[in-house]
Amino acid sequence: MAARVLIVDSISANRILLKVKLTGAFAHVEQSASAGEALDLLHAETPDLLVLGGDLVDMSALKLCKLVKEDPAFAHLPILIANTEGTRTDRIEALRAGADDAFDMSVSTDALLARIRSIIRARSSYEELRLREQTSQIPGLAESFAGFDGPAQVLLASWNAAEGLLWSAQLQHEVPYGVRHQPVAQIMQNMSLFAPPDAIVISLRTATPDESLRLLAEVRARAATRQAAVLVVLDAEDDAARINALDLGANDVLIDGFDAEEASLRLAAMIARKRLTDRLRKRVEDGLTAAVTDPLTGLFNRRYAMPHLNKLAQRAHTQRGDFAVMLADLDHFKDVNDRFGHAAGDIVLAEIARRMRRCLSQADLIARMGGEEFMIVVPVEDVAAAEQIAQRLCDVVRSEPVYLRGRDIQIPVTVSIGVALGSDLIKASSDAAPTSHLRVAANDGIASALIDRADQALYGAKAEGRDKVTLSCPAA
Repeated sequence: MAARVLIVDSISANRILLKVKLTGAFAHVEQSASAGEALDLLHAETPDLLVLGGDLVDMSALKLCKLVKEDPAFAHLPILIANTEGTRTDRIEALRAGADDAFDMSVSTDALLARIRSIIRARSSYEELRLREQTSQIPGLAESFAGFDGPAQVLLASWNAAEGLLWSAQLQHEVPYGVRHQPVAQIMQNMSLFAPPDAIVISLRTATPDESLRLLAEVRARAATRQAAVLVVLDAEDDAARINALDLGANDVLIDGFDAEEASLRLAAMIARKRLTDRLRKRVEDGLTAAVTDPLTGLFNRRYAMPHLNKLAQRAHTQRGDFAVMLADLDHFKDVNDRFGHAAGDIVLAEIARRMRRCLSQADLIARMGGEEFMIVVPVEDVAAAEQIAQRLCDVVRSEPVYLRGRDIQIPVTVSIGVALGSDLIKASSDAAPTSHLRVAANDGIASALIDRADQALYGAKAEGRDKVTLSCPAA
């Protein structure tokens, strides 16, 4: 979908010029001749980018920018201000008013479009995360974003040590961040020695830009630094270097050497945006984790366990490995709830889950399937190894009563386990479904069939007196 851009300028010639420049961005452009009309359009449908011209008939561009940014609904709306002069003073005033950037009307179309592309990329990432967070939001995870963020960490990738020292000294007078510096040539090889920075400022010599651009590409390629905000500092105004830096992933560019005041304003906006997207990303990840996690025990739930078991069956079929599926059910658990209450029962479930999880390796799967029933999936070499693991789980559950500290009660607990081997069904499904697509369908059914066999074995363990391990018939 094309980006929606709203141009606001009282001079029609300026609006037409900007619209022509933006045609190359494949943007859907709307125009407004006044601040009042622009505000009406914003409330009707928020654009992806707001471009403000010079002074408007009803208020200045700077005043309109501040007014828009003060509205929570538009706090994250990117704004560009088109000045007739494009001086440092214009840029500082625009940044202080909340604009993302300021430029003069004579800026080249390619440079303008590169800046707009970088802004739209950031906007699109934010909106995608915001929408995911809203659609995956579940009760109990809807806390506000408020919280403590430590001081941001900024890495200066300077051309040499002297430049790094100078920039660091100048910047620390302007910002509350932690600042360190290293030469461009040493950054990536030393990156693993430090925590990933919130922002990286890269020095770029326009006469020899390749090394700095390679660093920028590496920063965006590596998982540890991919989300860092990047500000590139050009030693002279150069459209080619500016465009290359923005298209390689720089969030912003200083076009005429390092200026501590301007850099601090740009870094403040970039770091605030990065931390917001970090929090959104964390909320999305928490929502996804919660969707596949049992909140009481912290184990995976059925929603995660079944697809995992299907994939394991497919992998075991192709790699000729074997695995065991175990269903573990706490013995007489209803009596625990009836005698001591459901709160005590929850404590027992959480403690038994912890004991069993501690007994297994990180590669093994344990999931709560519902109530007091757990599924364990472990790679094994043979049935004897599977039986040994199941017996160890019984032993650790039985080892000591669960202690309810608040009530000074000890509750003895045992578990019955039924075991089925994946190899028993994988061979049968392979013989019945020789073609690849049928094998996939068969593997999808193997998970349910294995659980059924483990469930039958579990009934056998219960019938034989509980606190036992029973193997399914083929495995036995």
